[in-house]
Formats: sequence, structure tokens, C-alpha cells
Amino acid sequence: MVSNATICSMDLHVGEVVNYMDYLEHTNRPNFKIVIPSLNRPEELCLTTLALLRSHGISLSSVGVFITPIVLEEHDAPEWSRYLAALRKHNMLEVQLLPGAKGLEQQMRMAMEWVGEGYMITMSDTVSDILVRHERRRSGRQVLAPMIKGCLLPLIHHAHDLMIAGAFTAWSVNPMHNAGRMNSKNLISRKLGLLDGNFSGMLLPPNWNECCVAKDHGLIYDVEWSASLWSRGYRFVRYMNMCANHTYRRIGGQQSVTKNPNARRALEDAALKKAAAKFPKLLMWKVKNKASLKTMQYRFRPMGLKPLRMMSRTSGGAGPKEMLAGSALIKDTLVKT
Repeated sequence: MVSNATICSMDLHVGEVVNYMDYLEHTNRPNFKIVIPSLNRPEELCLTTLALLRSHGISLSSVGVFITPIVLEEHDAPEWSRYLAALRKHNMLEVQLLPGAKGLEQQMRMAMEWVGEGYMITMSDTVSDILVRHERRRSGRQVLAPMIKGCLLPLIHHAHDLMIAGAFTAWSVNPMHNAGRMNSKNLISRKLGLLDGNFSGMLLPPNWNECCVAKDHGLIYDVEWSASLWSRGYRFVRYMNMCANHTYRRIGGQQSVTKNPNARRALEDAALKKAAAKFPKLLMWKVKNKASLKTMQYRFRPMGLKPLRMMSRTSGGAGPKEMLAGSALIKDTLVKT
């Protein structure tokens, strides 16, 4: 059954939009570029994010990986040559290796200059899968299961049409990875919150340069970027029933620029206090005494419209049983509530 699913402004007035899986049969896809900032993770990049894109049938020629132009103390070779060797090893030479900069905020500035205009997808360099929350009918157990192969492109297309229909600038998946606390009703949030840079997209605004994150604030990039966009009237949506599976703060990336967790926390706290002072109506500095060093101390102020609901799939094909087949479940993300 061929689906002609679309999203229009009337859908947003009603509060319901079609399911992203109804976009499976579309053939006229939007053009986009995928940007991945990376540092000290050439092998991980190939085995996770790039392998994930390839497994979903997305051409790696649309991917630009931005390499920090440095030589790390623990390696003899410059980053560029290490990444090129990894891409050659994994037969991924269609990926575009591009010169980046020091600091995530400068990396993303270079990425936006490369994209120039249009639809930009941002991913981190350790995304092994996109996980979707489900609830098993009999047991009520809440689980995160890998997105069905081939559905990543329909999601990107769905998000594009949603931004056009609702005059949104950006979208992302849910930064939360706890299935028990994630939404169970296929909701798409329209409230102010964190855009997850591990997997997000945007229609690059013409004045993107004015929205950029402050220098040396790369450690809180997603927080400040979300607040900066909102402060300039750029609204966004977040798919609350799915998240990007990745290892938070693993070796490499921004972990390479701080000595230890305490040093990173100090830098984060200083940057968050400045961001809260810059966007006092949107962001507040909030000490979380019981939180681990991996938890940032901030909170967005509550504002925004009611969520949209994504309807059940109507175009046939693989159903819930196939989606939750035993081998598809990720055991370490299985959550009982």
C-alpha cells in the first residue's frame, strides 16, 4: 500500500500529525547534509554513526565530518590522517573529511558555513542506534528497541515537513534515555527544552551566525544553542518517544580537552552561569546537590505550546511484533517500571 502521507498547517491546529513510518514509501526526499563534529574517535565514528547511517540506506556522500586540526599527545599522527585511515579501512571514503576547529562551538560554526543554507542534520560521532520507546501489551514492560532499518530517512523527511508546516526551525530526539520516564503516547514536544545534538536537524536560518554559542562554551553547546534559538523567536520540536543510543562522555571528543570530571564540571558551571545570565527568561542556573558529575546544573523555564500527537501508522508493513522481535531489543536499555 503506497502512502501519500503529508503534514500541513491544519494538522498542527488539530494537534495530530501522521506517523513518521507513513513516510516509508515516499520517493521525493528533501535534500540535506549531515554534519558530524569529531575529535579523537576515528574508529568509533566508523563503527557507530557512519555504520548506522549506512545500515539505514543513507548515502555517506552527504556526510561531512569536521576534524579538529591538532596532533594529540597520545598519537604520533595528526587527526586528519587517522580519520582518513579509518575511513579507508571501513570502505567509507565517500565521507567528506573537512577542516574543523578547536572547541565544539567552533566546530559547529565551521559546519554551518559548509552547509550554507537549507536542511542540516547534526549527529555526534558515537551514535550506535536510534531507539524507540514501546510498551509491551501483556506485561506492560517499557522498552527501548532499535528503530526498524530503513526508517531513519522517513523520520528525517517527516521532521522536515513538520518544520515547514509549523514554521519551526529545528527538531531533535529526546535527550533522555530512560524508557520508564519517556513519553508513551508518541508525543512531539513544542516546549522549550534541550535540543539533543546527538541527533537533530534544522532549517538553517539566514542569521545563524548571530545565534552561535559563545566562545569556549562548547561543553554546554546544546544548552546554549537551544536557548539562543528560542530567544530569537526560532521554535523547535522534539520527538519524545525516541532517543539516540550513544555512550555519554566516553574517551575522545570533549573529554580530550579536560583533565578530569571535576575540572569539566567547573568549566561547565562557569559557562552555565554566564548562559543563564544571558538568557534569564529562558534558562536558570540550578545546583543539583545529589546529581553526579555527569549531570549539568541548569533548568529551562517552562514555556511553549501543548505537544502534538503522532498518530498510529496507517500504511501497513512491519507491525509492533516485528518491531519488538526478541533479537531487536537492546538488553542494556530494557527498563522495568
